[in-house]
Amino acid sequence: MMVALVALLLIIVLISLGMPVGFAAGFATLGGAAWFFGDLFDPRVATMIARTALDKMNDFLLLSIPFFLLAGRLMNVGGITERLFDFVAVLVRPIRGGLGHANVLASVLFAGMSGSATADAVGLGQIEIKAMTKAGYDHRFSAGITAASALLSPIIPPSIVLVAYAVQAQVSVGALFFAAIVPGLLMAAIFMAWVAYCAKKYGFPAGSRATLSEVWFAFRRAILAILTPAIILTGIYSGLFTPTEAAAVAALYALLITGFVYREVGWGRILTEIRGTFIDTAVMMIIIAFTSVLGVVLVRSGVPADLARFLASLTESPVVLLLLLLVLWLVVGLAMDQTPAILILTPILMPIVHQFQINEIHFGVIMALALTLGLLTPPTGMVLYALIRVTGLGYEQLVKIAMPYTLMLIGLVVALILFPDLTLFLPRLLGFKAAG
Repeated sequence: MMVALVALLLIIVLISLGMPVGFAAGFATLGGAAWFFGDLFDPRVATMIARTALDKMNDFLLLSIPFFLLAGRLMNVGGITERLFDFVAVLVRPIRGGLGHANVLASVLFAGMSGSATADAVGLGQIEIKAMTKAGYDHRFSAGITAASALLSPIIPPSIVLVAYAVQAQVSVGALFFAAIVPGLLMAAIFMAWVAYCAKKYGFPAGSRATLSEVWFAFRRAILAILTPAIILTGIYSGLFTPTEAAAVAALYALLITGFVYREVGWGRILTEIRGTFIDTAVMMIIIAFTSVLGVVLVRSGVPADLARFLASLTESPVVLLLLLLVLWLVVGLAMDQTPAILILTPILMPIVHQFQINEIHFGVIMALALTLGLLTPPTGMVLYALIRVTGLGYEQLVKIAMPYTLMLIGLVVALILFPDLTLFLPRLLGFKAAG
């Protein structure tokens, strides 16, 4: 247990000092391997790190990550996100607080193409906040709902976080994707209920009813973008392509729309986004490589078994266990981004999941959602940092603004723990065996 605490503490300290997450995980991995073999210069240290890293990265599923990243980047620069927002804004315009609802609905659609909360906050967020400010919405409210709705992207499929969990836990990413749909839609419903409450309380504006011609014009401009999540999920469920192939289809589709249909940016900008995707993917692979080795070291050191015995001494109830783990995830989320946290914690926690007979799909969705809250909480809060440029507000202001949404989502995670069918209903209905 001590080696796990020291390794996690070392990662947190190094990240706090400004070291990139991948290298921080690398130093912790090197220290853990040296502790395991008793000598930093033992040849087995280098051999284990190299072999484990290469084995973990030699996974066909990991190819989906760069393709989903590229799809999200192209959607942002190619005018696709603007078309999505314009379409949903026309639909909800007559409702009081309509642009707040449009903010959430646009993020639901964007989530079906991107999988990145930061991409949502930076790309779609600029469009949303500009429109809400122009319509007279309170700037703080606009920033808060934009930050909260960005969290839909890591949950609603395709989700890079769920792909990372699937790689570490060796479970069906298709089942995970469909299991995350209902929780994601519940998140959106909670946010929209909050928008409705605030709209009534503060007298947010309502617009005129859109004409059929306006709706048709907005729909026609956005239809190609709206089809993206439908193509991905239908293709996976029908067996037409695997989740990895679905990612490639999404990226190719976004490339065709951006480069040949909308043509709002030149090929020079598209090549810049492809180059950025290479860099993002390299960073992700470094994190996956080192955290995978660290996970192996901790497992071989008996950390999961010790932790399982400790938790079993506290409770025999899977529900109570998940509530205890929720506290752990919230604490980890304060100091670490969700993807490296998933990669580090999954190998440690999977033996406990098996011992308490918790469904792996249900567990993965809950852990992903709980760790996603770290995007809204200090000192990391990557979505908040992204919104500083977009909103012009200070970091401390954004932390306070995001607090109600954080509490709402904690309540949702507790509900998902108490009622597992909220996550497992859809994959069971669609016949995924992993859902039980």
